[in-house]
Order: sequence, then structure tokens, then C-alpha cells
Amino acid sequence: MGPSLVIERFEFQRGGVWYARYFKGLVTFLVGHSKAGKSTAVEALLYPLGLTTATVMPEVRSCQYLRLVFRVAGVRWQATRSGSDPRARVSLKNLDDPRAIEHSLAVTSSKTTEMTAGAFVQDLLGLSAAVRGTSRAGLDEFYTTVMALRQNTIASEFLGGGKDASRVLALEVVLGLWNEELAGLEKNASETESRFRAAQSALRQFKKLRDTGALADPDSVRAECEQKQHEHQAAAGRWQKAAGALTAAVGEHGRLVALHKAADQQRRKAARQAEVVQGKLSRVMADQARTEGELAALLNPAAQDCSHCGQVLPERAPGLCPQCGLVHPGGQDRRERQIATARARSERLARKVKALQGDMTTVAQAAQEAETAAADALAARDDYDRDHVASARTLAQSAEKEAHGLSRDVAQLKRRLQDADYISAQETAVAAAKEAMEQAQAARDAVKSAQEVRRKEVTGRWSQFFLERLRQINPAVEAASIDPLDFTTRVKEHGDVDKTFADSSVGGSPRAATNVALLLALRDLGRVDPLARVPPLLIIDSPLAGLGATGLDQDTSLRLIDTLISIADDPSADGYACQVIAATNDPLPRPYPGVREIHINDEHRFFDHAPVHAG
Repeated sequence: MGPSLVIERFEFQRGGVWYARYFKGLVTFLVGHSKAGKSTAVEALLYPLGLTTATVMPEVRSCQYLRLVFRVAGVRWQATRSGSDPRARVSLKNLDDPRAIEHSLAVTSSKTTEMTAGAFVQDLLGLSAAVRGTSRAGLDEFYTTVMALRQNTIASEFLGGGKDASRVLALEVVLGLWNEELAGLEKNASETESRFRAAQSALRQFKKLRDTGALADPDSVRAECEQKQHEHQAAAGRWQKAAGALTAAVGEHGRLVALHKAADQQRRKAARQAEVVQGKLSRVMADQARTEGELAALLNPAAQDCSHCGQVLPERAPGLCPQCGLVHPGGQDRRERQIATARARSERLARKVKALQGDMTTVAQAAQEAETAAADALAARDDYDRDHVASARTLAQSAEKEAHGLSRDVAQLKRRLQDADYISAQETAVAAAKEAMEQAQAARDAVKSAQEVRRKEVTGRWSQFFLERLRQINPAVEAASIDPLDFTTRVKEHGDVDKTFADSSVGGSPRAATNVALLLALRDLGRVDPLARVPPLLIIDSPLAGLGATGLDQDTSLRLIDTLISIADDPSADGYACQVIAATNDPLPRPYPGVREIHINDEHRFFDHAPVHAG
């Protein structure tokens, strides 16, 4: 048996206030008429653990938070989850260890290394996280297969009606039949068989191509490939030589570009020098012209006007003042000095003009020579680019194109040669794949044989408990068995043929009895088989056809109640009995010791009228 799992209370928060439903004792019946909300309560019960298959009813979505307080192997835990947001994280806390951290876990995750809330609870229960192909055994699979029977499937579908592969995998884990080594060997055997069949298929296809002539003769392809390889080597040599010539030409062209750049810089420098000298010459010649004008004015003064009346003054003898006609001391000398100064300045400027004109001739000649040198360098560069670089580039490009073309031809011929030689190589590959497949199958079968013995022994004992539990519910059952491969059932009543679950009456009590008896028998097996990891909690939604009925239906219902209550009397290995939580339409026919009823109706609904949690 797996570690005990006992629910203490279910809490929920509405409008900031916490309410609680308590599950005292090991057997609790939620009693109420149809549509009273029993299924909503049952669906919400384990929802805080991180289930994704539980139906989120409107009553659940109206809660801010849902909380479950439960014990696993005697350790008290608390799981809290948002009611309005099913994707919100789940909080799990160990209430018995005040130093323990509170775990905040995702409901689902795409990261294989991230633990989800369901995986955490599954680990608490000691249930392996098994995977086979696309099927997996997670907490949801265990919930829908071995922990709960829902109202909409209990009397119509086998153990919840989930995928057969997931159900088988979950039951294998619970029964202690899951063997990770065998799972790896089965996966390896399947993969090696797939590779073998793929290799066989490819070989058949190429043999068809050979028979139709689509594959060329390997010898002729090999000869053509060798010839193309020689041609490619020669072309590669020509390409290398042309590339070397192009590199040399580009280097020489670079040198000529550098020479032209230097000559052009010298041309611009000489032109700037000529502009500077020309500017100086123009300024000096302008100064010379002004000086000569001043000298001429001193030598030949113009007629002057009277400063008082403005009339033209009469001519005066040299040395006399033009204004008053008198002789002023020093006046003649000052005029001579002015004339001498102007003449000296004019002569100095004339010499400077002559010198600058000489300089101008020199720099103009240098500028012309620099212009000619730059033009020659540009022409040499362009001529070399046209006559040498362009032709070398054309030759290199042509040689490169030829070499690449031959390289593609060689690669194509090699592929054709591989195709031509494929059949012999593939025959070797098929033989190797077959050998690997046979070795993998032999390794799998060796472990599987031993596992099948254990599987038959376990299902045989489970079948015995199944028959006993069925007879408790329906004494007319004569024989019952469980298939060791897919765990389906066959039941035979007195005077009738044995029937599978699908052959039983549609939507009736025989199917409900089969599902309930199978889960009760599973818990019986868990108590005697140390390798079985059966969760001792059992949740059943409406297993009874009607306690208010008479005759056979009532007798069957009463026996089923007695059977459910009896499973809770047998403690698990750690001292806790199996807890049973069931929903029924009718009240129990009489009081049962240790059995508690929670009545649900229009005036006392599970969520709306729950007691306020005292904390």
C-alpha cells in the first residue's frame, strides 16, 4: 500500500472570508438530490493539488482561493490554489515543520527540469513519473484511474474512460509493475526495429531503380568521376596562376594609384603657391599704382579753391602760399620731402613688383609641371587598369568559374557513385541494423519474461480480490478475472456468459459495481503486496442506483455501502485506513459507526452555506 492520504478539511475564500468543510472520520457521504452540487464539491476537492483534469465549476471560479489540508503518511500539508485563475501557481506547505519553506509550483510547465504541483504531490505519494511513448502517468492520470470515479463515467466507462495506454501505464505504476529498465529496453527495441525497417525500405527502393536502369553502372561513373577530378585539378591550377597574376597586377595598380595621389597632391600644392604669389603681386602692384599717383600729384599739383569763398585761386610763383600769396618758412622743404618720400616708395615697390613677377614666373612654371605630372600619373594608372588589371581579372574570373563548375561536376558524380554503390553498402547496413534489432529484442525479452511472470501473479491475486468484492456487491457473480496485459475485466454471473466491461448493460449498475469493485480490490491487493503503491484515498461520485428503491436495486445499494465502509476499516502499513468520500442522492438507510453525512440541498449548499473557518 502506498503512504496514507487523509483529507482533513477543504477551505475556500470568498469576499476575503475563509470557509471550510471538515471531513472527520474515514468515511464521508455527501448526500443530496440531483443538481444539488455534490459533483461540484467532489470535483473541487483535490483541485488545489494542481490537477488539470478537474472541472472548474462556476462555484469554484467564484472563490478567490481554494485550500486543502491533508495528511500524507501522518505529515500535515496545506495546498492553496486560485479559484478564478486555473493557471496560477500552487502553494504547498508542510504544516508540521515551521522551518520548512513554502513551495510555489506551476500547474503545468514546458521545462522538463521544473517540478509542477502535481509532480510534487505525486512524489509525496511515492508514485513514479512513468512515460511510455506519448503516454505518461502523472497525478491527473492516477486521479482519473485509481483515486476517483466520476458521476458521468462510473456506470458507463471503464475506470473513468481515459486513454487506454495512459490507464495501463498508471495501473502498472500502482501495481509495482513499472520497470524503468524494461521501458528503456522496449524503447531501444522499438527504435532499432524502426531503423531496420527504414533500411530495408530504402534497399528495396534502390533495387527497383537498379532494375529499371535508373542507376548508372558504378565503373563508368567512377571513370568519369576520375576524369573530372583531373580536369578540376588542372583548372584549379590555372585559377591559382591567374589569381596570382591578378594579385600582382592589382599590386602594381595600387602603386600607380599611390603615385598619382602624390602627384595630385603636389599639383594642388603648386597651384596654391601660385595663387599666393599672384595675390602678393596684385597687392604690391596696386600699392605701386597708388604711390605713383601720389607722386604725380605732388609734382603737378592741381588748381586749388579758396577755403573761404570757394573761388579758384590765382597761380602763384613757386614758394608762395596758394591761399595767401606769402612765403611760409619751411614750406618748400616739406613739399620736397614729400616728393622724395613718394619717389623712394614708388621705386621700392617697383623693385618688389619685379621680384614678385620673377617669383610668379617660377611658381607658374612649377604649377604647370605639377599639373603635367599629375595628368601623366592619372593616365598611367588608367592605362594600366585597362590594359593589365582588367584582363587579369577577366582571366581569373573565367578560371574560377571553370574550376567551380568542375567542382560541382565532381561532387555530382560522387553522389551518383554513392548511389551506384548504395545497394552493396545498404545491404551491409541492413544486416547491421537487423543484428542490432535482434540484440535489442533479446535484451528486452529477457527482462520482459521475468516481468510477465510477476505481472500474471499480481493480476491473478488482484482477480481473486476482485471476485470477492464483486460478490459482496452482487452475490450472483460466479467468476471474475482481470486481463494481465490491459487490465480489462471479464465478469460471469450464474446462468450467463462471461462479459467484458463493454459487454455489460449500458449505463447500469453492473458497470458501476465493476468499477467500484476493481478499485476496492486494488486496495486489498495493496495491503498484501509490498511493491504495490496504491493511494488509499477513494473518491466516488454517485455509486448507488437509488437507496430509496425496493427489491434488487436496494439490496445491491446496501451491499455496496457496506463494502465501501468496510474498506475504511483496514489500516494501511503506516497505520491509517483507506479514506472514502462518496456522493449519494439518498440518505443512508441507517446510522453507521464512524460514518459522517454532509447533507446538501437548496437551503444548505456545499459552497454557499459552509461554516466560516475559525482559523
